[in-house]
Amino acid sequence: MPQSLVVQPSFAVALMAASFRSEQAARAQTQLWTDRYAQCEIIVERAVERGELPAQPTDARSLLIAATAPLYHQLVLLRADPDPHLPKRAAEAAVLAAGAGAFSVRRTRPL
Repeated sequence: MPQSLVVQPSFAVALMAASFRSEQAARAQTQLWTDRYAQCEIIVERAVERGELPAQPTDARSLLIAATAPLYHQLVLLRADPDPHLPKRAAEAAVLAAGAGAFSVRRTRPL
């Protein structure tokens, strides 16, 4: 469970709220998440190396967003109590979708 969303007061939730009122906060949030997803791409690369994901070009950012979106919906948007099983279920669903090619990067041939 992402502690930044369940610890009170939550910095992540405060930054999200501020981003709607301040252009500076919006830029800070965008940079924070851009950096975070870039740092996490290694997780997808390692999963491919272990054979847990297809050995085809994968859009790591889209896969990571799909794996974490249910957590944000439950904790931030719905303000539900943390479900200790949700992270695993969300990750498993994202892996199944990736295995079916949902996050494959389609290479186009140059003309």
